[in-house]
Amino acid sequence: MTQKELFLLFPPDCCRDGLLLLISPDRFHKLKGNTMEGSRLHILVCDGALELELNGKPYEMKGPALLDIMDTITVRINRIDPNLQAWCLFITFEFASESLKNLRPGPLNHLLERLYLPVWHLSQEESGILERQLLLLKETLGNPKHYYRQELSETYFRSFSLELGNIMFTHEENMDDALPYISKRDHITLNFMKLVSKHFMEEHNIDFYAEALCISTKHLTRIVKGMTGKTPHTIICNELIHQAMAMLENDSIPVSQIAEELHFSDQAAFCKFFKKHKKVPPMAYRRRRNNIVTKK
Repeated sequence: MTQKELFLLFPPDCCRDGLLLLISPDRFHKLKGNTMEGSRLHILVCDGALELELNGKPYEMKGPALLDIMDTITVRINRIDPNLQAWCLFITFEFASESLKNLRPGPLNHLLERLYLPVWHLSQEESGILERQLLLLKETLGNPKHYYRQELSETYFRSFSLELGNIMFTHEENMDDALPYISKRDHITLNFMKLVSKHFMEEHNIDFYAEALCISTKHLTRIVKGMTGKTPHTIICNELIHQAMAMLENDSIPVSQIAEELHFSDQAAFCKFFKKHKKVPPMAYRRRRNNIVTKK
């Protein structure tokens, strides 16, 4: 079941324009027995337990706990305790990008942690902090006549993400105890992500990262694709697109300067790259963003 199909299972007062879907505890049971794929989601279990499968591997969640899932992972919920109190939040890339303004809350190695520790055990205090943000989001979505419904939904999602990022940083201090063994594949993937974060603006070629890690390009591609579900090329392109979008929001930066700072051969090459990934040229994206801001 895709994210679009999931939206049809729930009333309009818990979603927004096909961009965000918030399932509160009283409706969570509707997810039982469904297989969800291609969805970016968070499941917050405040109390009780549920059993689920992630890419066919069984997991049990006991509250308080959080499940943070990338869109490359298939999720199936098999069993729900009668006393379960849980939330599920689905978001699209477009909504997250607009709400976070290209901010990436949490530590850099969170991607790797989601692959090996998809279930985060929380304290009651941490669970309460996250639930408060979801309650505010629920109240906003439930009032379709609110003049600032769009802005508030973005604000509360951003607040949820920042609180979650803060919790991640706190937990990162204890990651050595949680991961007593790091495999070579883990090590390569994490170091690749760190290199991309540092060099993506000037180094677009996979060969650079493979050479820095002292492995072949083919081997790097196989490991990263196996660990993240994405190729190294896709990860580099995603970073470039995020940076380009952030720079295009500043009208004082010419497109030619963006192309130069992102180390494209020329403006035409950058425009072709941007249109391929965002389906619109850079200037059309800038005009659309300005129109959205003006309407607000």
